[in-house]
Amino acid sequence: MKILKAKFIILCNESFEVLQNSAIAFSDKIEKIAKFDELINEYKDAKVIDFSNDIAMPALINSHIHLEYSANKTNLDYGDFVSWLKSIIANGQTLANSNKDNTIKQAISTQLKAGVSTIGEISSFGLSALHCINSPIRTVYFNEILGSNIAMIEQQWNGFLQRFKTSNELKSDLFIPAISVHSPYSTHIELAKKAINLAKENDMMIATHFMESLDEKRWLESSDSGFSEFFKEFNKNAKPFYTPSSFIELFKDVRTLFIHSVFAKNYLHLLDKNLHSIASCPVSNRLLSAKFDLSNALDNNINVSLATDGLSSNISLNIWDELRAAMMTHSDINLAKFAKFAIKSVTTNPAKALNLNLGELKAGNIADIAIFNGFDVSDIDQLCIELILHTKEAKALYIKGEKCNY
Repeated sequence: MKILKAKFIILCNESFEVLQNSAIAFSDKIEKIAKFDELINEYKDAKVIDFSNDIAMPALINSHIHLEYSANKTNLDYGDFVSWLKSIIANGQTLANSNKDNTIKQAISTQLKAGVSTIGEISSFGLSALHCINSPIRTVYFNEILGSNIAMIEQQWNGFLQRFKTSNELKSDLFIPAISVHSPYSTHIELAKKAINLAKENDMMIATHFMESLDEKRWLESSDSGFSEFFKEFNKNAKPFYTPSSFIELFKDVRTLFIHSVFAKNYLHLLDKNLHSIASCPVSNRLLSAKFDLSNALDNNINVSLATDGLSSNISLNIWDELRAAMMTHSDINLAKFAKFAIKSVTTNPAKALNLNLGELKAGNIADIAIFNGFDVSDIDQLCIELILHTKEAKALYIKGEKCNY
């Protein structure tokens, strides 16, 4: 048993309580949160960890990342989604020949140093699985499937299935296999149905990129956009496989993380608020598309998390950099209100989205706890604002109650 003292404890509960000069008793799970004197009397043999000048809160969750694309720096084009997509294809060989092992390890290290205990990794190639397993980090491992050529469906399915089976054999409480249907513009309906059925059969969740660009919206709604010319290079008779509504309908009754959803405003009412969530990536959205209408999503009671995406569309995988960018991007929301949302967007909200017993400090939850350098504030409402503005790294990180070395 351990007892951790802190100056501030941000519980990340529904009322967003912040305790002062209190402590947490925990083993692999949180046992109790109370005043320090009460806990040492109750748990007399506990090891005391003194962070009495610092801030304790739930360890962070980066719900959407592409570790396998961590080698990119200046290879890709930004400012237009289709141009970026073409640059991905044009530079595929360069990115494939990079030192992926080293860049993936560095990307995982960046997560841990920032206080992230859990990631939602989208794996296109199956290259990141062992790196995740060999680190302390908890990974929801989304095996990705895509392919639009009807003649290649069986080949693509068999390749995906092999990656899926390999990751499933590695399953543990820190490595949780899942499935990703890449997007409605890139994934044939037969492949999507197969993948979704597989997820249901194995009680797994799904992630999917959805309505990331205006071109995608126009393509799905009217078969017209920059995608029209793009797809003609591969199939002169190409047509969308779905409407936006029919694509959402595929994910009925399955826990799904919709990624980006920048242009999904008119379809949010179709999401199942118990099973469907959105992961928004502000920097990626700015570089490739547009600003996500966060206010509208929150007004519609959609569970929204903030995430970094991968380095194919970002310059940093540090979640605190993302929160700072988000704070400046969503200037229509009151600053103090946004700061509290932002903290929940990387704790409570993604825990709900990923169906994990995390994200809030309370008795019974897994003891994933991050410690950050403390400071004085004139008003407790300023705590989250200052935390976002000034934090880059965690002072300490506990995953399942064990301190991480990184």
